[in-house]
Amino acid sequence: MIKKIRIILILLFCLALVLSYASGCFLDGTDLTRESNGKQNSDTEGSDNSIDSRLNDLKNQIVSPPVVISHESGEIIYGSGEKELIFIKGHADSGNTIEVYVNGILEQGSVVVDSSGNFETLNGVAINEGQNTIELISISPSGKESNPTEFNLFLSVPEKVEYKIFENSENLKEISDTYYSTEINPEVYIRGNHLPSSRVSILVNDKIVGEVVSNDQGVFELDEVMLKPGNNEIAVWSVTGDGFTSAPVFTNLIVTTDLGVPMPSDLTGYKQGNANYLSWNSSIETDFDSYKLVRVEDPCINPEYPVNDVIATFNNINTKSYIDNEIVSGKSYYYTLWTLDKAGRVVSSNVVAIPKPVYSIEFIKVPSSISNTIARREWFYQAYELTNTGNVTIDVQPIMLWLKLVPDTDEEMEISPLWEVHIWEPNGQYYYSNEGIYSTYISDWRNFDGTTKTETTTTFSTDGLTKTVTETRISKKTREGNVNLKRIMTTTTDTTITVTDKSTTPWTITGPTTTTDTATEIVEPEKIGSLITGLKPGEKRIIEVKVQNIAAENGEKIIVHFHFAPVDCDGRFYIDEIKSTLDIEVIGESRN
Repeated sequence: MIKKIRIILILLFCLALVLSYASGCFLDGTDLTRESNGKQNSDTEGSDNSIDSRLNDLKNQIVSPPVVISHESGEIIYGSGEKELIFIKGHADSGNTIEVYVNGILEQGSVVVDSSGNFETLNGVAINEGQNTIELISISPSGKESNPTEFNLFLSVPEKVEYKIFENSENLKEISDTYYSTEINPEVYIRGNHLPSSRVSILVNDKIVGEVVSNDQGVFELDEVMLKPGNNEIAVWSVTGDGFTSAPVFTNLIVTTDLGVPMPSDLTGYKQGNANYLSWNSSIETDFDSYKLVRVEDPCINPEYPVNDVIATFNNINTKSYIDNEIVSGKSYYYTLWTLDKAGRVVSSNVVAIPKPVYSIEFIKVPSSISNTIARREWFYQAYELTNTGNVTIDVQPIMLWLKLVPDTDEEMEISPLWEVHIWEPNGQYYYSNEGIYSTYISDWRNFDGTTKTETTTTFSTDGLTKTVTETRISKKTREGNVNLKRIMTTTTDTTITVTDKSTTPWTITGPTTTTDTATEIVEPEKIGSLITGLKPGEKRIIEVKVQNIAAENGEKIIVHFHFAPVDCDGRFYIDEIKSTLDIEVIGESRN
């Protein structure tokens, strides 16, 4: 091909010389026939030497363009990244060098053409994703350049994999560049998408830890991917359904192991005007993440994160105060400050109540909305209005003082008075019920006057000749104590035994022999029934004491006396706030 080009060029040059010579003769008017006489041989010889010399000069100035044999113009190259190296082979004049341009930019120069006229870009030439215009120019040793040889290549790159790394598949907390973990070798969850039905490979620290296939929507996932302390290099790539491999997408993830719990802050606060002012000392946690301020209104709920309401989050470790102006006057609020580190560990401060909680109730006698009759099988109602006069939601505990029958019951009588007593709310809620009251009952905590109960038992030997009578007399009396409504009760038990031997005549009676045992114990108010729960500040409820005469005769009387006490979440009584029904007297009547 090169030889043909040379011959054509020489012929064209010769034709141009001939035409130029002929026109010169015609222009100066010289007779060619005459001019040639006597000089023909010498002129012809000189002319040949001049043409050869000029042809040699021209030939030395011509540099042939390179011929590419490794690629065809318009060829599609499939690659795995935004750039790809190609290796160009071809022919050119030996001794020349080749310059390679990609999209007008010199990518490689001084590619040597060997003695056989062959060349190759041994270091590779980088082309970009999409269309690329390649130009090759041959340069002679004297610096002469050929016309460029131009062709186009198209680099096709498969779609890249997209993915994210999470702590686990449940909380989907994304990890960016640093994972603060409570474990030495934490496990993470990887989720991403690519073309549907692609085979996705996941490499962690030079080891393939999983190969999964994306679903019909292109989503893939791999759980329980174990990492190591320090830097972890993760690479994810895929092979599409038509066999092309995408470029790996790399992520460097640093695992920092944090096995220590943050130090708690000391929380303080006060109320001023219509706001609560809180302050705390700064955390010294090196892996500090945030503070979470939690507030609750119920004193029976411990303000915890993340169970209860977070009213403020602070990401600056130097934040040391907060003003809560979203409050209702007359209410007490409970706060804790939680410190979180980057590993997710949390620690709470102390609980602060602002203002100080007040447990207080009012208990006043009011008319009942139900008419009273006290004949047999009829009810007597005494109503009270119970009000929470404190600043926190409270529960109220009914307390037994006494149920007194006047006169007291003779247990040996066949027919005894029978009463029924309840603590009741008109909505149908019962807090205390006793449907069989036959005798007086005074709680140990209120037994100041003392009570005595005597029991007698008689037993016989197997032959029936020995009779043993045991009389047990139990006396109880309580005196005031000095600790949180606790009182001291003394119990004295006198046991008298009399033995009669019927095998002798006359019978032999031994005794009576009496022994006494005394014991003391601490007694507290006697809780009865169930709590009256959830009484909010300022809330009022009607509580009624219901008494029914089941079998009491005319003039027989029952005296009922209860206490009501606000209690905290641990069941502790507030001594100064105990309220009383006072004595409720109901006298029986008969009805025919």
